[in-house]
Amino acid sequence: MKSNPTPQPILTQPYDLIGDIHGHAAPLEALLLKLGYAEAGSTWRHPEGRQIIFLGDYVDRGPAIRRVLQIVRGMVDAGDALAIMGNHEYNAILYHLPDGHGDYLRPRWEKNIKQHSATLTQFADHPDEWTDYLAWFANLPIWMDLGGLRTVHATWD
Repeated sequence: MKSNPTPQPILTQPYDLIGDIHGHAAPLEALLLKLGYAEAGSTWRHPEGRQIIFLGDYVDRGPAIRRVLQIVRGMVDAGDALAIMGNHEYNAILYHLPDGHGDYLRPRWEKNIKQHSATLTQFADHPDEWTDYLAWFANLPIWMDLGGLRTVHATWD
């Protein structure tokens, strides 16, 4: 019987991976605290220099989508986290992009309206902020290869 050696990690940075937050800021903040992160201005930092990799699906469903995006983007902008796009961010972009034929790339069907309703409701009084987040989503990678750790959100073909 042949044995394969255990692959040695190439990573020099310790990471914590978090996905599918879906607008639930309170559980996210509780998890960050449990993992040892502390709020520091507009970011959360770990005393040992760990970083979060956010795996997408920040929007839709939950009661605090704006707060989730403030946390995620704040950490990314401060260098305390990395983030990739999930299918919900991708769908949000398409929901707002005209298709050139009088509709949108993500049609305004009942199911799609329902999916985005919590997000759109929470940003109703903050349209410029929402536009800025859509542009930020469009610049998120759909995968990362960190040399020993590859990340991607599910459902990509």
